[in-house]
Amino acid sequence: MTVSNSLGSDNNKERSERTKMQKSKSAARFLVPYLTLLASILALATHATAKSAGDFDYYILTLSWSPSYCADDGKKGRDNLQCFSQRNYGFVVHGLWPQYEKGYPEYCNTSFRKPSSKLVDQMLKFSPSRGLIYHEWKKHGTCTGLNPLDYFRKAVKGFKAIKRPESLVGLPRPVLMTTKEIEQAFFKANPNLPRNSLFVTCKKQKLREVRICMDKNGKPRRCSASALNGSCRNRGKLRILSVR
Repeated sequence: MTVSNSLGSDNNKERSERTKMQKSKSAARFLVPYLTLLASILALATHATAKSAGDFDYYILTLSWSPSYCADDGKKGRDNLQCFSQRNYGFVVHGLWPQYEKGYPEYCNTSFRKPSSKLVDQMLKFSPSRGLIYHEWKKHGTCTGLNPLDYFRKAVKGFKAIKRPESLVGLPRPVLMTTKEIEQAFFKANPNLPRNSLFVTCKKQKLREVRICMDKNGKPRRCSASALNGSCRNRGKLRILSVR
């Protein structure tokens, strides 16, 4: 009888445990869609649309190293001027991006029309891609509260205010530099830049961009920790491709 009662007790425990496991699995299946939705909401919060155009904390001026872009992503028919013409581009204006201290706005509602063809033509000297210029206005410019002319004027003014290191101007042959060496070269060329106001991005072990943080008046300022998440983590030497 003792053995029989013991076996019966064990069977009851097994049934109870199976029931608990089935309930847990059912609860998990029920919660998955809601957890997925919550994760999506949290992700969108990082770069949600601004409450209103002009609602942001500072800018990031992004300078792209054109030879790297052309080597990795340039395509005929889309990037002919930048990558397949006889013009030798080094650093070009990728964009002027409004930022929050944490995250950034994008694709904001605006009453301003898209940039005129004349304005785009003028910007090609600094951003040699019509598609890029229209894209930057749509994604970032609309969130600044500025009209297209003032937005791109501010981008060009920032670009002209940043001196490119002489060692990277008209680069005749590829060189190797660490992110720290690239940053130091910019600091040396621009003594007014605070030490935490710029950072380097990379792709495929190549220099991709130099990003400079500026306040709304165009003066250099510290970059927030959120922005620095995009900095290059490669501790070795980056390839800086020669200007064509």
